[in-house]
Amino acid sequence: MRRIAAWSVDWLVIIGYAAALVPLGLLLKDRSVQLSSLAWNLISFVLLIVPVTVWLAAWEATPRAATPGKRLARLRVHANDGRPPRFGRSIARNGLKVALPWELGHTAAFVLATSSADGAAMTAASICGLAACVIGGGYLVSLFVGSGRTPYDRVTGTSVRSEHGQ
Repeated sequence: MRRIAAWSVDWLVIIGYAAALVPLGLLLKDRSVQLSSLAWNLISFVLLIVPVTVWLAAWEATPRAATPGKRLARLRVHANDGRPPRFGRSIARNGLKVALPWELGHTAAFVLATSSADGAAMTAASICGLAACVIGGGYLVSLFVGSGRTPYDRVTGTSVRSEHGQ
């Protein structure tokens, strides 16, 4: 499916960005910076998830209405009125699509990696991890069931179509 291929291309760029942040993490570790799992999670949210979400939204809010992957796959994001989505709508779309499940997954990973977390924190982290998997899996399944329109597209009043409306 072209949407999955497009997403894979975009994720190659995102992985490159994430890899570029690794030296910063290693520098902090070498300096013996001791942070709580909450602090590490906040740092990763601000330095990784927010920029990626804004980057995707900015591409989709252009007249071409497509991320680099969507451009290669000849797909566009449209608002219900047929125009490219405005930036606010695109931020909401990518917030639901990317930031929500990614942050839930990060929350789970950071808490579960902390051996000092108590039972309640471990339970909450497990719920966050499960929610991230259910949301991501639900998004994937929605591409193949019914109209192929994802929940985040339905909520934000957007759709992804071929450049030529096919």
